[in-house]
Amino acid sequence: MKTFKLHLLISLMIFPILSVRADDNQPQGIDLGEYAFGIPVEQLNFNNQSPFTLSFWVKVKEFDHSDYGTLFVSIRNPEDPYVMSDYGWMWAFVEPNDSKNILNMTVRSSGSSGFNAEKLSSFDFTKEEWLNFSFVFDYDENRKLTLYMNGSPVYEVKGTYDTYSWTEKNIIMIGGISSLRSPLSAYIDKVQLYKKALSQASIIKIMTAPLLRDASLLGYWNFEDGCTTDADGFMKADKGSVKATMYKILTSSIVSIGTEVQPFVFGEGVDPESVIQGVEENNITESKTKAFVSNERLNIENTEGINSVVVYDAMGRVITTDNANGATSAQITLPSNTKGVLILKVNDDVIKVICD
Repeated sequence: MKTFKLHLLISLMIFPILSVRADDNQPQGIDLGEYAFGIPVEQLNFNNQSPFTLSFWVKVKEFDHSDYGTLFVSIRNPEDPYVMSDYGWMWAFVEPNDSKNILNMTVRSSGSSGFNAEKLSSFDFTKEEWLNFSFVFDYDENRKLTLYMNGSPVYEVKGTYDTYSWTEKNIIMIGGISSLRSPLSAYIDKVQLYKKALSQASIIKIMTAPLLRDASLLGYWNFEDGCTTDADGFMKADKGSVKATMYKILTSSIVSIGTEVQPFVFGEGVDPESVIQGVEENNITESKTKAFVSNERLNIENTEGINSVVVYDAMGRVITTDNANGATSAQITLPSNTKGVLILKVNDDVIKVICD
């Protein structure tokens, strides 16, 4: 584990992760319904070797899986012949497995047909919970894709490179349908697109706000001020010059054959600070606790003595606990490969530590 960045927060009280409603005073996102939020790549000047990052918040309302699950994210041209129309250059599906919803992600590795792609491990995709996903596409000798959830890397694919399947007619899509897979019934908010592969440290930063001074920011859609679209139904990003819209995927039998632009429908949005920290403030202005991570060990200092320690991940789940019996310093061994945002409750203090 590498060195980390330490962020001291004001002293806080831990509460369950908060959900928010879209109204005059609360954040606003968009409701995907059966449609896809799509960014046409023809405006991006990308190719197979272009690094880029897609990041967004999502809250799934319900999974209503078709035969093979639900479509999550894809990069494809629905007007292409099958199988490229429904799978394309990259795709991520949520699939039912017993009582779980398993996310599988693949990237095409060769050929303009068939399913020659590398499949990744899978995890249980929860619903009714705001989650942040960042798809980071990079290139060295071959294509590389890393998926971050709430600032932590969860999947990685390397060595995938295809000279044939990238096309300027591709659309980067969140949601929608594909062959034998249902649309994503979800709210999404704060969509960001960058023309570079962001580091984990930057991924953690953009969970709360885009890198506005970074020239790589192509588009940031906040959805707070409603929807202003052009004559073709495309919404320009709040920051950046890129346009996006809502697509209905047209089908013939079970195969995608094209798209049709639809109006935006607004719904619940996310307050990243509330969701990431899972906390509410009190009136204490400065934390008494300092902490850092080194060699997979969490080091804590508090001059008034440490009586109790609870370590949470970015979704408010307990990772470990400890009792230092009043000592002014403590060292806690973390589970291997612990990365991303950690929330520490030390006595009545809460601080945030980022493990890079």
